[in-house]
Amino acid sequence: MHPMRLLHNLYIVALIVASAALIAISGPWETPLPTAIVCVGVLWLCSLSVINLRSTVVVMVFPVVLVLLVKYDAGSAALVAAIGSMSLQEYRIMHENNPRPLALLKFVGNRAITALSALAASAVFHLVSPGKDPTLSSIWFTLAATMAGATWVITSGLIVNIQIMLSRPQFRLRIEPSIVFGSVYSTLPSVVMGMMGAAMYELGGTLSFVLAQAFFIYNKHFSQRAMVQKENAEQINLALARIIDSKDHYTAGHSERVAQLARSLAEKCHMSRNDIERLEYVALLHDLGKVNIPDSILSKPSALTPTEYDSVKMHSQWGAELIRGMDKIYSERDYRAILEHHERYDGKGYPLGKRGQDISLWARVLCICDSWDAMTSERVYRRGLSKEEAIAELRRNAGTQFDPGLVEVFIRQVLE
Repeated sequence: MHPMRLLHNLYIVALIVASAALIAISGPWETPLPTAIVCVGVLWLCSLSVINLRSTVVVMVFPVVLVLLVKYDAGSAALVAAIGSMSLQEYRIMHENNPRPLALLKFVGNRAITALSALAASAVFHLVSPGKDPTLSSIWFTLAATMAGATWVITSGLIVNIQIMLSRPQFRLRIEPSIVFGSVYSTLPSVVMGMMGAAMYELGGTLSFVLAQAFFIYNKHFSQRAMVQKENAEQINLALARIIDSKDHYTAGHSERVAQLARSLAEKCHMSRNDIERLEYVALLHDLGKVNIPDSILSKPSALTPTEYDSVKMHSQWGAELIRGMDKIYSERDYRAILEHHERYDGKGYPLGKRGQDISLWARVLCICDSWDAMTSERVYRRGLSKEEAIAELRRNAGTQFDPGLVEVFIRQVLE
């Protein structure tokens, strides 16, 4: 066996021995057996449930075990955390990538990491808020719970960081902040959920505690289902965008570039985060209607005839109509952005001849970003403009084709 691999395995064994010893010497078991069984059952029921938030996720072990850290002994809390964090899926993954003895060692080692994290969190909690019956409304209880949560994730991160260092062919002492502090963002929501559970247990006993956890578990399944639906819709959206770009190899990547520019311009316009993400999402489909245009017209190396140009001008209307029936994915604002992205600020655009502020903001953003990418990209019938030439063209058409305020923001803050 490679020396580093042996050292890595011995490290895991040391973690297991240390956690077992600390649990054994932590004092008499104080947690009522029914409460311990309920906590383990809740954790198994939610299968290490993860609550998906906007910028982080919350693993449910700490919120469930916090009530034991607060009311009872550290050893029983650590043991419940270790047993409750067991997952068949985790073991299957380890078994698929490791021999059975090593998979079992790593699996038990992960339980030891959870137990050690719980023990460290308990020590910090009772250091800040001594006693077995803290006042839940006290600022010291809130501070102690927050510090316990941070201690939990940092302890786990440090242990895992060392484990990763030992798993490499050559040992290199290096602390990876992303590993050690990667879960700190989840501390506050994790603590809030844990405090809610502790309050429910204190006021209503085990049944109220279970109901509180059931609420979080339901939220987990609901949010996961919504996230899967969102991811599926995004994959469909991206696939449609690539189908559009594949119609003409000269415009390959156009939709994705326009989407990136639209996101940048929306950020500089201080749109809400939801609007920024949604505009980027819709920008991928701004040329969806081109699927109805014959390849002979899209790839024509010479000037288009009036009839052919009229056909091209229909693409914004066709694209808008294609998404209109998918009301579970696309909204009226999405529809208008695609329909109006070739309207002109002076009212001489198409298909509706709208002008100025009557054109939706999203469409005015898309108009600039679409035109910029079209001007600076090579085409079969012309060369792409330089950055300076394209900027001059934007300024020349500000107030006629483009929203003049958005043009200045695009030039001064997006391009520069």
